Amino acid sequence: MQLVVTHRLTFGTPCQQEMLDLFIPTYLIFVKQDTLNGSLVAKEPKRMAVSSPEVIRHILIGLGYLAPEIDPKPDLTKFAPWKRNNNFLTDDPTEEAIKKFQKQYSQKLTVNGNADAETRTVMEDTVKGLQNRLKFHGFATNAEIPKDLPFYGPATYTAVKKFQKSQGLTENGIATFEQRQILQQSSLTDKPQPQSQVKLRDLCFQFQKNPQNPSYIAALNNLQQNLPKDVLHKVTNKWRGTNDQNPEIVKLTNLFTYYDDNNANHRDALNHLQSQLTPAISQTFLNLWNKK
Repeated sequence: MQLVVTHRLTFGTPCQQEMLDLFIPTYLIFVKQDTLNGSLVAKEPKRMAVSSPEVIRHILIGLGYLAPEIDPKPDLTKFAPWKRNNNFLTDDPTEEAIKKFQKQYSQKLTVNGNADAETRTVMEDTVKGLQNRLKFHGFATNAEIPKDLPFYGPATYTAVKKFQKSQGLTENGIATFEQRQILQQSSLTDKPQPQSQVKLRDLCFQFQKNPQNPSYIAALNNLQQNLPKDVLHKVTNKWRGTNDQNPEIVKLTNLFTYYDDNNANHRDALNHLQSQLTPAISQTFLNLWNKK
């Protein structure tokens, strides 16, 4: 006869219980009668791979839900080059990131901002799925990313950058939901399409002659929404000549309004923005810009 007993430690408030759950898993104890001495024998379950707050934060960053902070001395034997900590997952940015992830998978998960067992299971499955598609398309091997390591570590980060480069995407190692959808395709474009001839410098002067043109404004607002935050942060810092980690992002409509070709900061900002326009983004931008 086999008896299944579920044992879970509980204490305190729901928030305290969530913190405990991150480190003390729910145990399933499989109990059977020992045929030799009549004693009960307990079998230890397999622990979840995705457990510590540090690992969870890296997954949230790698999947595009939590803003990264570059580590000046990253340990690339274990993690992608992002700063991380092992504090409880109760700070506002992390809770919001967990909610964003849960909303993306709301059919399976409750949107509550808690990294409960169900959420961690879906995180693990999502990373495994990403890794399998990267290997399917030839951006990594089983030796580089073993099946039993569902972490967003250096091998996954490097494979995502290879994929992004092949598609003309920003090479930041972050596999957003949209990019994971591209990887679901049976085949990918071997090489990025030729860069659309968008000359932002010329469009700045065109905008300054007619700053109320609704097509121009719509194109710039759409571009602002579709560029990654790290790109906008860098454009902002170049524009202002600063090096802030989390600057208040400059509006592209203001950048086009006040662009001065004699200002070195302005030129650097516009050149960096130009370099980040993928073929797909460029085409959408031009379609909106020229819309009558």
